[in-house]
Amino acid sequence: MKKSVYSLVLSDDVVEAVDRAAYQNGLSRSAMVNQILADYVSYTTPEKRMREIFSQVESLLTDGGVFQTLLQPSDSMMSLRSSLAYKYNPNVRYSVELYPGTPTQGELRVSLRSQSSNLILYLGQFFRLWDKIETAYLGGTDCVIQDGRYSRRLRLPEGLSDREQGAVLAGYIRAMERGLKAFFNSLEDPHQAAAAVDRAYQEYLRQYPAI
Repeated sequence: MKKSVYSLVLSDDVVEAVDRAAYQNGLSRSAMVNQILADYVSYTTPEKRMREIFSQVESLLTDGGVFQTLLQPSDSMMSLRSSLAYKYNPNVRYSVELYPGTPTQGELRVSLRSQSSNLILYLGQFFRLWDKIETAYLGGTDCVIQDGRYSRRLRLPEGLSDREQGAVLAGYIRAMERGLKAFFNSLEDPHQAAAAVDRAYQEYLRQYPAI
């Protein structure tokens, strides 16, 4: 959304109140004024849409205690983590970035901090299996797998409300988390691991449209 500089004459008391509200909401003065004016004229800004989507994701994923929300660096990004039942229970981080100009598009990044070469190897195997399964069902995805890290372009379905899009995104992250845990629970049996991950993805597709 294009932004321009405007000159306004405002009461000092009003500006002080706006600054307090901006501080409480973690926004700049300009962003706070923009939000207030948008709300007054019933205009939904891209920033508000992203907050609504992320709020729904957080509500759905943190309710069961599996995921924890991390500090959000901006309106366009959110991060969560879950623990993996492997040596020392490492934390897997799921970071989502939505593009401000097109809030229905963005990127998912999945990673964990570990010096274990075996863990990084297994994680890479899971990501390649996940992409293979997605490709079989969707015909291909735009993803990058490197050094035990995964990134994938997201395209949320059009025609849904922000809360519905949040539910689709949460469903995808939950499916990947379940697939990852199922994979690590079956490390000794690659065929069983692949079947378990496939079931997790199929369950997602039965409930939500693909992204």
